[in-house]
Amino acid sequence: MKVLTLHKDDSKKIIYFDQKGWINLAKIYYGNPTKPEKKLLNKIIDASENGSAIFPISMIHLSETNSISKPHWRQQLSSLMAEISKCNTLTPYWPRILDIEIQNLILETLGFPHLNIFKYWLGKGIPHLIGLKPSVVSDEQIDPEVLKKLEKDLLKALDDPKSLEFILSKKFSDKTLEMDEINAVNEFEKIRTNLQNIKDNDLRRRFFLAHNITATITPRLVKTLINFKLPKEFINIIIPQDDIEKFLMNLPTALVEFTLLYYRDQQLQRPIEVNDIADIWHLTLAIPYSDIVVTERMWASISKQTKLDQKCNTIILSSITELDGYL
Repeated sequence: MKVLTLHKDDSKKIIYFDQKGWINLAKIYYGNPTKPEKKLLNKIIDASENGSAIFPISMIHLSETNSISKPHWRQQLSSLMAEISKCNTLTPYWPRILDIEIQNLILETLGFPHLNIFKYWLGKGIPHLIGLKPSVVSDEQIDPEVLKKLEKDLLKALDDPKSLEFILSKKFSDKTLEMDEINAVNEFEKIRTNLQNIKDNDLRRRFFLAHNITATITPRLVKTLINFKLPKEFINIIIPQDDIEKFLMNLPTALVEFTLLYYRDQQLQRPIEVNDIADIWHLTLAIPYSDIVVTERMWASISKQTKLDQKCNTIILSSITELDGYL
């Protein structure tokens, strides 16, 4: 059962492809597809055009597409992503979504209506993709109405798929970011090594959840309680000590992140990879609120083995070809 995901437009399926999914779709689009592949491609294009399905782009897609070395291939992929997505984008701030989930949990406990998470999660245009809305300012004396019109025109341009195609197709390399990711991988490896010192499997998992709830959720929960002018003791009502699983079911982004992190770390023969950081980030955003997610085999396998797909009421596929029966 998917919880606290009200106000979604059920007439439109939200289908999220990871980067590999988009690349495989591009190979079909620009290659020599088989008849089944051509049929699937036409279904995806038709669903995008008639609005029966939404194929959103995330900040991770922007970063990974920008990093493609071959200009021609980068341009082709960018063009296809812009065309199919129609400039539908996800917020880059999954912690912001977690904050709203926490607010909704408190509101539900108090008997008040929920906030509409989808209003924050899914949007249109580049400003929503990067989490920053531009404004037009001037040092000179200019009619405020002229500035307002310029800003309106700018936002309209940033909502155009051609603008999305343009920023997707740009090449950049951030060495500082690469070093940060390498450092993060080293830290994750240390955490995994320390966890393995706990030999009991159940105890290890409970310790992992308790540690991450304390580090990630509790500070945000306390801050929200203060903003709501509720006593900190209310936290004991929100977090039941005897049913952490039920608690996390009400915070789907945390549930997905903790699950993917923990079970990735249990694959001891597989080194933690830099790409894992981006994968977990965008799946933490995508799985809780999409109808269908197409992702790599490992993440799909973990999601099904741990019943994340059932808990989030999301179909999780490991290949774009599996999508045919759902369109």
